[in-house]
Amino acid sequence: MKKPQARAINDNTIILPAYAAKKLGLSKNARLDIVAMRGRLEILPDIHSLSRLYIEPTSRCNISCRTCIRQTWNEPQGDLSRENFKRILAELPGFPHLDSVMLGGFGEPTAHPDIIRMVSALKKAGLNTEMVSNGTLLDAGMRDGLLKAGLDRLWISFDGADDTTFERTRQGARFREVVENIKPLRGKLELGIAFVVTRANFNDLKNLGWLAKKTGAEFISVSNVIPYSPEMEKQMVCSLAIRSGCMSNAPGGTAVDIPRIDLNDFTRNTLWSLANGNQTISLMGTPLGAPIDRCRFIRERCTFIRWDGKVAPCMALMHSHKIHIHSAERHNKSHSFGDITKRGLNAIWNSKDYVSFREKVSEFNFSPCHACGGCSYSGDNTEDCGGNLHPATCGGCLWAQGVIQCP
Repeated sequence: MKKPQARAINDNTIILPAYAAKKLGLSKNARLDIVAMRGRLEILPDIHSLSRLYIEPTSRCNISCRTCIRQTWNEPQGDLSRENFKRILAELPGFPHLDSVMLGGFGEPTAHPDIIRMVSALKKAGLNTEMVSNGTLLDAGMRDGLLKAGLDRLWISFDGADDTTFERTRQGARFREVVENIKPLRGKLELGIAFVVTRANFNDLKNLGWLAKKTGAEFISVSNVIPYSPEMEKQMVCSLAIRSGCMSNAPGGTAVDIPRIDLNDFTRNTLWSLANGNQTISLMGTPLGAPIDRCRFIRERCTFIRWDGKVAPCMALMHSHKIHIHSAERHNKSHSFGDITKRGLNAIWNSKDYVSFREKVSEFNFSPCHACGGCSYSGDNTEDCGGNLHPATCGGCLWAQGVIQCP
């Protein structure tokens, strides 16, 4: 693929291709952070230019997964109203750097009666449109409707690569039925697999390539399970990673740069020890560890609109819930910077409180609650021992520590 180039017009001014300027969120007085590493520069986009919008069409779901927030949830459930969706659509032209919309949240989008109309309207607004689904309601009518509406990418949740592991976790769904539902979409839109890994299905990771070929998926996103219950905490395969920082790309550690090396019985134990330490590992200059103490939702310039119109800054703060970490219960309180039924999305995004929040999280000076054994502050996310107050109590966020990810 040919690489488009930027052109310098003097010693400190360059002209970028239009798509690159949009990706960086360029506008008058935009602030771009620069990271220098190993002789190259990484220019980070302006965090105050909205690029990706998550819309939760519904918080309802037609199946009951063992790993789901619903197992410990007591919030009311409902659907995004037509009026609120119209409000969202009317605001979109006010965001010149907005590139994509993800229809998803903590419910099943295809359970919303207007989901096809939503996709169609977003595509007519000129946006890349994605959706994440459990795949159970993708019958011929739903498939045809989504294709005609112009859906660009569809993520399917697979927590198993065969009948047994899949159906043990995703109760109410049938593995073969979901596979058959998405096969007709092969080559007609981009397909991705979202896989939540636990001790029970860890061995299925080696079969994800086979599953991708079977379904036509081009992308696979693997996440650890969110420990909503004591049972799910016991199913985590990342306890050491959370506490010690192994497999992370953390500043300040010893940097070890390795070449391509055979993966076999001779090298296995040594490479395992290397990856399990506190070193920052790179492969020929490319970091292998996950970034930590970094909010991807802020850096990727996202915002989230719940089914009821409330605007949250990230997935973790969309809904109140509890998690179990280090054998203790932690209550995570949701937070909204506004409600689109009372105030426009543009006004909410550019409000003083929301701008200040993005700046604070970008700096990420929070207590390391994810690695701490517990204190008087660890029972909830309202305050940490560094004096940070809700909603900026991100030290215990598993997304920010490279443990949880979502499409």
